[in-house]
Amino acid sequence: MHDSTPDTTQTNNIYGGLVSAQGLDLDQFESIQTQVQAWTTEAGTGVKFVEARGLPIVDVVLRFKAGTVQDTAHSGLAALTLYMLDEGSHQYTAAQQAEHLERLGAIFEKQIRLEHATLSLRSLSTQAVLAPAMALFTDLVAHPAFLSSALDKIKRQLLQSSASRERRAVLRARSEAFRHLFSGHPYGCPLGSTEQGVSAVTTDDLRTFHQRAYSASNLEMVVVGDLSLAEAQALSRQISQALPQGWSATDLPTVPAAARATLHVEQPGASSAVLLALPLNVPANDPQFPALVLASDVLGEGLESRLMVELRQRRGLTYGVHTRVSPLRAGGLFTAEWEVAPAHVQGSQELVVTLLRDFIEQGPTQAELQVARKQLEGQLLRGVAQNKRLAALLTELTHQRQPEDHLNTYIERINQLTPADVRAAVQRHLDLSYTVQVSVGPSVEQQPLPAPDQ
Repeated sequence: MHDSTPDTTQTNNIYGGLVSAQGLDLDQFESIQTQVQAWTTEAGTGVKFVEARGLPIVDVVLRFKAGTVQDTAHSGLAALTLYMLDEGSHQYTAAQQAEHLERLGAIFEKQIRLEHATLSLRSLSTQAVLAPAMALFTDLVAHPAFLSSALDKIKRQLLQSSASRERRAVLRARSEAFRHLFSGHPYGCPLGSTEQGVSAVTTDDLRTFHQRAYSASNLEMVVVGDLSLAEAQALSRQISQALPQGWSATDLPTVPAAARATLHVEQPGASSAVLLALPLNVPANDPQFPALVLASDVLGEGLESRLMVELRQRRGLTYGVHTRVSPLRAGGLFTAEWEVAPAHVQGSQELVVTLLRDFIEQGPTQAELQVARKQLEGQLLRGVAQNKRLAALLTELTHQRQPEDHLNTYIERINQLTPADVRAAVQRHLDLSYTVQVSVGPSVEQQPLPAPDQ
């Protein structure tokens, strides 16, 4: 978008004046004061707690280092173990577990990712509800029955889910990028399950995996809500003592160097999913990581981001284009994703690479950086405003090994970053010679891109 007044502090480019930033006081940042208390239980569980008395609710999140990267025996073992936890324990059947949770009004959720398996419980804080809900939650996590009849059902569901994910063009593009970038590494199987691996898993495999991966010393716990410190400590001790003891996941091997590639997956459809990925071996607690997050926001977060302006507003190529930085313990990646008419796959890929190259060379403008800061500030303020979001945020920050004062200092730290800082970070960590481009859709004759602003 154009500004009639040139920005004399910037090189001459179309990004010098953002209309959406005009009239806003983008220098006024709110501060966050969230008191996070931390301790380690006798069994080795790290715990983070925030006392929040506004609502009579308690959120408990358990994150085990039990993600799909731990599938050393069979691909699918980690996912099957997690999904079997609410299929009955030694004390209750699956139907009884579900009935008790519903009667108490408690909400149980579970999720598997590359590096972790996460279970959460949301309950009213009154002891008449919280005590039985926590007892049920603890029993479910610590003492699963692993019945063979339930395993057969969960295997079918997992394979159906994996097949469905592969049919979704966007998810298939991500999978192909991971397979190439992390070939030979545990990250290289992002779905975490194969038909052969799932079929081979037995109930004995589940018990062995659970005894290791669901141990107290392999757990990070977050508690947020209407509890005192003493009550939160008692709650964490109750869960920690009930779990298997004495095993912790080792750090993953370093990600191997990846080669540049252009990959295409043939799939029918009216549009193509396109993904550009770059290796980004920068942990989230690295001092330069916030600058990379800001860079990603400038490039592909919101209607005024560079890629959105060029691909959507000026050329009408796509409904949305998004960038993100994904930190992983042993590596990570920067991605840009968009959907486009099949005839414009190649042209849009070339345009995005050109825009990235320009950004790496020039960095952001001051106006772009201010808008990105406000977006990040807004995300963080929304994250700490609700107990459930705060619990999820604290869980992620713990996994990233962020310092204890991260929440309260993050806005100040991103406010101190200059365009030169962001430019230096992207020049150091984003190397287009390692670009991996993936498209999923039908093969058609490629057409030149429409002229901008027509």
